[in-house]
Amino acid sequence: MLVLKTLVIGFAVLLIVAAGILIAFAANRLGGTKAFDLASLPIPAGCAVEQMTAEGDRLILSIGGRDDCRRVLIADMKSGKVIGQFDLNTPQ
Repeated sequence: MLVLKTLVIGFAVLLIVAAGILIAFAANRLGGTKAFDLASLPIPAGCAVEQMTAEGDRLILSIGGRDDCRRVLIADMKSGKVIGQFDLNTPQ
């Protein structure tokens, strides 16, 4: 009977420890998003941001001003890096 009580208590302790580990992993995944400190996007001198849109994890910037400034930058908001751009200048 003593062996049975010891097994039940041991399994109860093991269950509590396993539940604590699962809760810790879940809390880490939910709250563990790392943000970047400061991101610099390549906007040429004399150009300005005309429109900014956030879509999912992407930041879409419409750059304008002079004719040679016209472009669309797409940046990843998790890393702060430019992942692509569209040049909207007319071919010469």
